[in-house]
Amino acid sequence: MKPFKFVLLSMIPFLFLSGCFGKAELEQQAYVVVLGLDKADDNLVKVTFQIANPEVGSTGGGAAPTEPPSDIISFTASDILSAKELANSVVPRRLDFGHLQTIIIGEELAKTKLFHHIIASSIVDPEMRRETNLIVSKEKASDFIHANKPKLETRPHKFYAFMKQRWRDTGFAPYSNLNRYFQRLSSELFLSIYATTDKNETVSKNEVDYEPGQIPQKSGDPVQMIGSAVFKNGKMVGSLTGKETRIALFLRHKALNHTFVESFPDPVNDKYRITLRMTKPTKTRVKINTKKTPAEVKVTIPIRLQVFSNPSLVNYPTNPANQKKLRKSIKENLEKETMDFIKRTQEEFQSEPFLWYLEARRTFWTMPDYKNYDWEKKYQTAKVDVNYDVTIESFGEQLKPADIDKPGRD
Repeated sequence: MKPFKFVLLSMIPFLFLSGCFGKAELEQQAYVVVLGLDKADDNLVKVTFQIANPEVGSTGGGAAPTEPPSDIISFTASDILSAKELANSVVPRRLDFGHLQTIIIGEELAKTKLFHHIIASSIVDPEMRRETNLIVSKEKASDFIHANKPKLETRPHKFYAFMKQRWRDTGFAPYSNLNRYFQRLSSELFLSIYATTDKNETVSKNEVDYEPGQIPQKSGDPVQMIGSAVFKNGKMVGSLTGKETRIALFLRHKALNHTFVESFPDPVNDKYRITLRMTKPTKTRVKINTKKTPAEVKVTIPIRLQVFSNPSLVNYPTNPANQKKLRKSIKENLEKETMDFIKRTQEEFQSEPFLWYLEARRTFWTMPDYKNYDWEKKYQTAKVDVNYDVTIESFGEQLKPADIDKPGRD
């Protein structure tokens, strides 16, 4: 009898571990894949939900091709969770953030203290994941979401998922999400993805020296994502071009981006530009001396170059003198652009987005000593020396460009 009672009692806990009490039918869920935040009057926020249509893009869609891929709806409320609750008075299905991957913030809201209050209070919802992408749009977030209709992607969340990989490949935009925002909330600068659907096209010789909306584009998707929105203490204080964003990523000790393609002026024939692939084989070396006044920062960035395109047809592959000129020109160009950008961060932003504070912190025995040092203030007057260790690896598979045949040659 006792063994029977023991078995019976041991089975009781399994009745409460079945997980059926919190079940939710898929048919009753409305999955929000993009969330938009805009400033409204009286410290309220306009929240835009882009809800995916599960029928569109699925193999058993049936009549789905005649339906829109998503539904976009906006509400004005005190915060995100209040707007989510309010939406259930209109949307017949329960809104779910389990598949939310992207949050779009209107620039007007990002430049106010209200943004941090709204985004920080939303984390109490267990459905809000910290790996959610953060994107700042020049226009209102609701206008951005309505205008973003990618031609190659049926499902709206796929566009952002693929673009996330492109950001890491090109370095045109930083890798930003909620977790990184909260990590870099105090003192140092946080870089968020910058985007727009409004066009103000201009032409630059450097193909990465653009902000969103400036790229000379004809047709295609309306959205341009390049450069960074700069946040300091939870508030947007400026923006960076794609070129400056790449430099910021290069100056970090450890970065996700290790390969870039970019063009530079041809040192032999300045009418042309040479396109190179730059790779960073090892980590950036950062040494900070906090014992001196002003503080000294020495940065060494290893760069390996592969020549992709040489429109001037100057002989670089077999001419050592030309190779030396090319290497020196690129090194000087990179170092000048980097020092100009560092000076801008010291004077305009009065802080740094390079995560150098981690290196400065290591020079102190205790956290109180580091806080008393006030790295943010010391950085503004720090003496920075940047050295690019440039090595040319290859000039392509063909050593010499094809010659144009002259008359009389066989």
